[in-house]
Amino acid sequence: MATTPDATAEPAVHVAGLRRTYPGHTGLHQLDLTVPAGSLTALIGPNGSGKTTTMRLLLGLDQPEAGTGTVLGSPLNHPARYLPQVGALIEQPALYPQLTGRKNLRVLAELAGLGDDHIHRALSRTGMEQQADRPVATYSLGMRQRLGIAVALLTEPRLLILDEPTNGLDPVGTAQLRELLRSLTSDGTTVLISSHQLNELDAICDHFVFLYQGATLFQGDRNALAASQHSSIEAAPERKDQLTALTSAFTEAGYDVRRHEDRLLVDTAAEHAGELNRTAAAHGITLSHLTVRRPTLEEAFFSLLRQESQC
Repeated sequence: MATTPDATAEPAVHVAGLRRTYPGHTGLHQLDLTVPAGSLTALIGPNGSGKTTTMRLLLGLDQPEAGTGTVLGSPLNHPARYLPQVGALIEQPALYPQLTGRKNLRVLAELAGLGDDHIHRALSRTGMEQQADRPVATYSLGMRQRLGIAVALLTEPRLLILDEPTNGLDPVGTAQLRELLRSLTSDGTTVLISSHQLNELDAICDHFVFLYQGATLFQGDRNALAASQHSSIEAAPERKDQLTALTSAFTEAGYDVRRHEDRLLVDTAAEHAGELNRTAAAHGITLSHLTVRRPTLEEAFFSLLRQESQC
């Protein structure tokens, strides 16, 4: 897990009321976003929710029609002040296919006035040293993606913005990226990452922003996300043939119960775990499993959507 962000530090990103419309649809509608300094923040939402638009606005690739904010302490409407401290990979990396990976980095490093030491560190951190002297045209999609991340790391940025960085990565590459992002936040870099692989975001991120239809549906840390959800307790009897009897025992005690494979999900707070254990024992059932179950990011997102639709 990433290092806990300093809640007293100035946010790396803080914007309010961002709006951006395009012909035929609204990209962002009154978007509020805070990315704590030193956090690994997940930007989550379905296609068309405004994730890429948000990143483009933060990078000065597009301009908001309304709203204010700061990035690394500088005004959002003056991106030249903060962009030298920002690294990014948005969509597919732009690379010269006939040049090697190392030469691609050297071209960009020379433009930025950086030396070979920056190139070496970027390749090392992304695990691309062994492929660095091959032409990019021979790279797999995953290798191109990792080189794109190396490009984003060339300037050793304070803020790293990544849009779908795991595209094309195999399990080994995904695990390497996970460790890379953790090491970056441990060193004080703030990371804002968008991905459809919610299980990966759930494993590494400490701050979450849910977008829906161009607006902020939720933002907060893991504790705030848990507090926004109905908790449940997972229980299983030692003997599988007692699952039906255990269901009846909990139901008779007034609990809402759902069956999930060979276990039960009981919709109740964590402090009721002891009572569930006593209820099972009173019915002659020994529990082999009793634990508080935290909703997955996907479950939390759809739960918040249902709450929004009921408002």
